[in-house]
Amino acid sequence: MQYSNTYESVVKTQVVSGQDQKPLNLGLTDVEGAKAVARRLFDTYDRDRNGQIDNVEVVPMIVDVYKSFNRIFSPARGDIDSFYKVLDRNQDGKITYQDLEDLCIRYLTNQTPTNIRATEGPRQSGIQQTSQTVTSQYRRSQF
Repeated sequence: MQYSNTYESVVKTQVVSGQDQKPLNLGLTDVEGAKAVARRLFDTYDRDRNGQIDNVEVVPMIVDVYKSFNRIFSPARGDIDSFYKVLDRNQDGKITYQDLEDLCIRYLTNQTPTNIRATEGPRQSGIQQTSQTVTSQYRRSQF
């Protein structure tokens, strides 16, 4: 798999349910756009599809970052370890999709991923959400 131009492809396209690529209609600074970037990055660099990016798979990420700035860079062991620590957001020793999603949300939207998850809550149908909203508004108006 060739990694050149990954930066450009992440910014310009997204993959939807394994179908063909389509233009990225979401802004990069909204949550859904940040999640799309994270998914594309993760799918690009998790070559063995084991659900995590290991030390070997992180090397092309580093090289591609430098390529995007027209720099040639061959990372040393310390560079790899440092980059790995930055990407491993929950410090469990693995770079997972969730780590990349948290990183993208934090830096592309300037929001904390935990705050976003707390406001999302469990997904319910629109009817249930509407009735709960009306009920909670009614209760507040009673006091």
